[in-house]
Amino acid sequence: MIPLRMKTIVSGMFLLCLIVSDVFAGPIDPQRIQTLNEGWEYYDANGSKFPGILTGVGLTSQGFEIPIRGHYKIEVAYPESFPSGSQGIFLDRIQSADRVYFNDKLLGNTGEIDPYSPAWFRSRLYKIPLEWIERGKPNVIRVEIRCEEYGFHCGIFRGIPKLGDFDELKDTLIQEDAFQLVLIVLFLGVFLQQSISYSLNRHSRASIFLSLSAFLFVFWRLPLLHKVHYVDIPFGFLSRSFFFSQTVFPSCILYFLYALFRRKTGWTAKLILKSSLAVGALHLLDLSGTHRVILVYVWEGLLVLLGILLVPIFYTELRRKVMEAMIMVGGVGLLAIFAIIDIVLDNLTGKNMFLSQYGFFALLISGAVSISYQNARAHSELKKLNLTLEAKVDQRTEELKRQNRVLHEELEMAANLQTRLIPRLDGTIHRLSVNSVYIPVDQVGGDFLDYHILNEKKIMFILCDVLGHGVASALVSSMLKVSFLELSRKIEEPSQILSELNDRMFQVLEKNFISAFVCLYDLEKDEFRYSVAGHPPPVLLRESVPEPEFLKGRGMILGMVKNIEPTTYTISLRTGDRFFFYTDGVTEALSPQREIFGEQRLLEVLKNNFSRNPRNLNEEILSTVRSFSSSKIPDDLTYLTVDIL
Repeated sequence: MIPLRMKTIVSGMFLLCLIVSDVFAGPIDPQRIQTLNEGWEYYDANGSKFPGILTGVGLTSQGFEIPIRGHYKIEVAYPESFPSGSQGIFLDRIQSADRVYFNDKLLGNTGEIDPYSPAWFRSRLYKIPLEWIERGKPNVIRVEIRCEEYGFHCGIFRGIPKLGDFDELKDTLIQEDAFQLVLIVLFLGVFLQQSISYSLNRHSRASIFLSLSAFLFVFWRLPLLHKVHYVDIPFGFLSRSFFFSQTVFPSCILYFLYALFRRKTGWTAKLILKSSLAVGALHLLDLSGTHRVILVYVWEGLLVLLGILLVPIFYTELRRKVMEAMIMVGGVGLLAIFAIIDIVLDNLTGKNMFLSQYGFFALLISGAVSISYQNARAHSELKKLNLTLEAKVDQRTEELKRQNRVLHEELEMAANLQTRLIPRLDGTIHRLSVNSVYIPVDQVGGDFLDYHILNEKKIMFILCDVLGHGVASALVSSMLKVSFLELSRKIEEPSQILSELNDRMFQVLEKNFISAFVCLYDLEKDEFRYSVAGHPPPVLLRESVPEPEFLKGRGMILGMVKNIEPTTYTISLRTGDRFFFYTDGVTEALSPQREIFGEQRLLEVLKNNFSRNPRNLNEEILSTVRSFSSSKIPDDLTYLTVDIL
């Protein structure tokens, strides 16, 4: 990969070679080409004769006023034996329309004199038929011209006419075009390279503006190729392309610089840039040459303001010692020198050498090098950031692993504590045969089961389901245990216990609402009293009743409203009765087909296993639910079976 500094040196040497080749092109063979710099006469529209008129100098510079119409005349002698080969005359560019005669025979015309249709920057190269040449006698060349554009030099202003071998003259024009084509191809290369760069990195606005600048430069220079004027392209299209591209090009360069240095355009810059773009848009209209000249003067004024805008940009960036600014200063400096030379020559003589095109090429190359340098620096900084980021990620990963390990240990400790808080019931309590199942979906859960023996004849149970699961729900269930143990020592009525629990939980709950069930077995009176707060009702199974039945009661869940009034229901107890209490994790288990387990399946399991003891029944229920879901149960699973002995 070629280093950035080497690229800059190579580009500079190539640019210098182009300039030297263009300015010091090979000389024309004087034996085959003669320069017609003396002997010209000029006749105005009134027939007045002006001997000793100069060519290569505009008529306005020699005292004539616009509009101008007249003709140049010169006599040339051909010897008896002049060099063989086709003959021609090259008049360079004439302002603005012409008809050329040789011995009063029309050689050709560019533009139209009547009616007037200018073609001011088309090259004039006309071929002279050999049979028209009178050997050994004076031959008269007459160039009729018309110019009506104020601000133009008018006439044969750009170069001194050349007469001689047509192929030699044509080869000279081809050589001039070749240098222009090399530049055009180079600018197209910049356009393609920056377009690809922008397509790969859409955030690089500098690339797209540099690409547009190169594209505009191509359409600025194409109309000036000699060959273009012999292709069937309307002059109006060429002039619009030339002036529009010339006007908009510097604005794109300034936009590029703003994007390159990531600077915001202030209102002054926006006004100047938009004015320049507006002038360019006006050039797309069908305007007269005079109006285009006026717009060019306006544009040159805006160009000065655009140059002034560059000063604070480069001053700030150079103070910061930004390498891109140093690179761009070289390109802008070279452009400024060439542009000043071109403007001075154009305004004084009209013989613009188009040196500014080399300055613009240097500027675009500087821009491409600056973008490459900026990208290389960004890549280097990104690489450093990636290394730093990787180190930070590794450090953070280790820290997260440590924190996760601590959290896992704490969750295990919380799960052990919760397991101790929720009793595992299996056996007999006085005349009750009991068995419970508690399986949290996470390490800790939101279901809560507990009991309290008031005396030998009274046993109270509570079963709760806190909305959600995890640490928050487990914390709420711990609060419930503390409150239940306190309240069950003072209150025997299940509905009052639920009401008191609601009062306490309402003050601390926000969204962890609780469904709850409280019941009291009064073995002295053979009564079963219970109250429900938004919880699935208990199931009662009796030998005398063929089908299990849900007991009535639903009630308001705890923590939803401040005051609730639960109802206490009473049922007479019989020996052999079976009560089944559960949370909704049992009935809401899902199959792989997203089918819910449901209450009906639960009742069937209870009915079909009525003869089994509570432990075997509960094992069968757990096996059935797991087989049905065939995956992880989505919610905490808690249930209790109580038989009356």
